[in-house]
Amino acid sequence: MYTDEELKDLSIKVLLKLEQNFNFKEAEVYVQSLSHMMGGNEFRTPKVFQSINREGCAIRFFSDNQLYFACFPLKSVLTDIERIKTIVSFPIDSPKFEFPEIKKSQDEIDNIYDKRIAAMTEEEIYSLSYSMSDLENKIKDIILDGSIRFSLERKIIANSTQSIAFEKSTWSDIDLRAIYHGFNLISSSEKHLTSRQIPTSVSSIVEDLVQETIQRSTLDEKAINPEVPVIFSPMALSQIFSFTIIPHLRTGISSKLADQDFSADFNLIDDGTVPGLPNSTAFDDEGISQSRTIVIRNGIFQTALNSIQSSNVQSERTGNSFRVKMFEAFPRNFQAYPEIYPSNLLISEGTIPLENILEETKECILINSTQGYMTADHHSGTFKISANDAYRIENGSISGALPTFDVIGNMFEILSKDPLFIKDRKVVRPTNTPFSILSPYLSTDRVKLFL
Repeated sequence: MYTDEELKDLSIKVLLKLEQNFNFKEAEVYVQSLSHMMGGNEFRTPKVFQSINREGCAIRFFSDNQLYFACFPLKSVLTDIERIKTIVSFPIDSPKFEFPEIKKSQDEIDNIYDKRIAAMTEEEIYSLSYSMSDLENKIKDIILDGSIRFSLERKIIANSTQSIAFEKSTWSDIDLRAIYHGFNLISSSEKHLTSRQIPTSVSSIVEDLVQETIQRSTLDEKAINPEVPVIFSPMALSQIFSFTIIPHLRTGISSKLADQDFSADFNLIDDGTVPGLPNSTAFDDEGISQSRTIVIRNGIFQTALNSIQSSNVQSERTGNSFRVKMFEAFPRNFQAYPEIYPSNLLISEGTIPLENILEETKECILINSTQGYMTADHHSGTFKISANDAYRIENGSISGALPTFDVIGNMFEILSKDPLFIKDRKVVRPTNTPFSILSPYLSTDRVKLFL
């Protein structure tokens, strides 16, 4: 595996070779080194420890006023680029733009996230993995299945402005499932957590997971009143939000949001600078510093997210260009062309805590997680999802789990017609998405239940 200095030197060598051998005066070199360490359980069997490394280089350049893109393995990039004109992509439809001057110095960027680096060794991954087995042995009728992954990403951007940006970033991904046999039922619950911070223990995570699983094993067989309010958990709300609202956040296709008359209680911010949130980085994958962008304020659309390629010279850069391959466990990938994505989305919360809302509500339904959210229609905002993890709430407490049922609604209508945002937010990264959302619980009566 390359050292930090070797990665920096290699990016400069690639850039110089492009300029000297091919006279590419406008080019960008993106180098990524990605390492994963993973351990965990699989139906009571400790997994073999896995370590995966992926290193590569992506190049964008203008030639004859046309934009091209190519990717290479890092080990062979200096020889492979001799054939760049024969293996490059077809011209990319794009107006001419200038690669940015990366204003932060190399030393400043070096120090931003170094304090989080090398915080976990292989032995510590082993220890966390086996602690899952120890916890499982103490809990009757529970099987724990899942993994803990520690990822280290180093990225370097060098371009024809003769500047270089370097950053180290760490992620900790925990994917756990608890299977419980009780009350003549087999039930399960899952947790998927992504954080910049390194966990010291999985005990509290497992305890919460087990409690949720046992709650699900008590089936509520009473008929459901389809007229009661529905409360979406942060995960459930984020799942639907990701495929109805988020596709409209990009420059050029945000007119739908500008035309909406959202509730004054709805505020949406994209912020890649908040310490500890999963997608907080020093700069995006074009070298633009991450920023705090107010997308919607008091229900009124303010600003769309952009990239260098999508914005004009006068536009304020939001730093939202990322190289992402959707539907991968760790979606950041040097082989992907940079596109506009959110970093960390912050949805405003209300003033009343969840427990107070539940106590004041005689009956409601809490939807904790959904299936089918990727089929939502972002053009109209309409969705039909299956609530596969839902509970009846009576007089402030859970009376039992509900069998799977369908929910139909429209996210634009929900966010416009008196939504009740609750003062309890959680950070989630919906499965199959590259961004995180700090989301509150949301109560609404603007959905239809099909039981």
